[in-house]
Amino acid sequence: MTFVPAVMIFFLVVNTTLSLSALEMQLLSYAVLAMVIASFLVMLTLVMRDKEITSLGFMYFLFRFFLFAMTVVNVNDIKNDVYNSIAIGLMLLLMRYYRNRMSMVLKSFTIAFTVCMWLNLLHLVTHPLLWLVEDYKDGTGYLLGDNYNQMGCRMIVALAVNLMTIRYSRIWLFNFIAMAIVVIASLAMVGSMTALSMVSVFLLFCLLPTAKLRKVCIYGLFTIFVLFQVFVVFNGRGLEDNELAVYIVEDVLKKDLTFTHRTYMWESAVDVIEQSPIWGWGFADNDWYKSNMASFGIGPHNFILAILIHGGIFLLSVYFIICGKVVKAIHPFMEDKRMQQLVFSVVCLWVMSLMEMYPYSIMFFSLSLLYYSRYLYEDEDGRRLILD
Repeated sequence: MTFVPAVMIFFLVVNTTLSLSALEMQLLSYAVLAMVIASFLVMLTLVMRDKEITSLGFMYFLFRFFLFAMTVVNVNDIKNDVYNSIAIGLMLLLMRYYRNRMSMVLKSFTIAFTVCMWLNLLHLVTHPLLWLVEDYKDGTGYLLGDNYNQMGCRMIVALAVNLMTIRYSRIWLFNFIAMAIVVIASLAMVGSMTALSMVSVFLLFCLLPTAKLRKVCIYGLFTIFVLFQVFVVFNGRGLEDNELAVYIVEDVLKKDLTFTHRTYMWESAVDVIEQSPIWGWGFADNDWYKSNMASFGIGPHNFILAILIHGGIFLLSVYFIICGKVVKAIHPFMEDKRMQQLVFSVVCLWVMSLMEMYPYSIMFFSLSLLYYSRYLYEDEDGRRLILD
């Protein structure tokens, strides 16, 4: 069947992408969540009949289980962690069960994300105070992620999924162009410069003519991500004592050395991590951050720091293992143009996550999409297909 999985995918994307509370329709929000939970139970029943679990699936399970355990041990609110686990579980089960029908999965995800992108633009147009008046801009009420800084991660994932469907019909190319315009317009309206910059870089990358040049860009951007995380984020406010860094950021780039006060948040996050570096503190909510982080911002505004807060070095190690398994699985297909573009979208997402604390559902979606897209290049017996 196609209709049933397409419906499940639609509700999953809506639940993961949109903050329906912005519409002040609580009943709708609960209805979508109920559909996600019901879909998860259905898919879990279907997959359990196979009585097997992949090594990647086990690592995902270990990640969620350890995070849940640390949340319980540290007496944090487990409700949001449970909902996140169900959404991530449904996404993994859908891709696993329908891995040999990835064209259907990709098209369904693309349709769902397209609807969400257009609804977000409509919401911005009908609520001009969210982007015209500076006092309202930093608040909540945005349909896509509830906060304008959260829009970018959902948008780049939407573009990446749509890009993978272009091989099937020119209609999807027209949809990609329209979605790109909607995304650029939305980010320009709210003024999310980090997201707008990376989305623009991703769109330019899609125009590169050779596989060799695309590989150089992938490795180059990934290197920038690693260096920035290690030498800037982990330094926190120590960056201000580095004369070379001050010169490059302030004099050359003409930017705020604190990256809009993020260095204060990073330093505060590192202080919290040092108190429990191995096991972390469990899944933290806004109240926990306000009580435990000596910073005016809510959370560390960095994805790697968020993992370390939630589960310490152990949880970060599991995440690295997941990334390693994904890279190993897709390596034989890295000469394909679409696969390179999908990889670059993930690296762009990682770069954007240097400045924001994106939800696990989005970050795991990008990795899972990358991993299961390899089935586009294999038949049911694992033999590689030749694609244009």
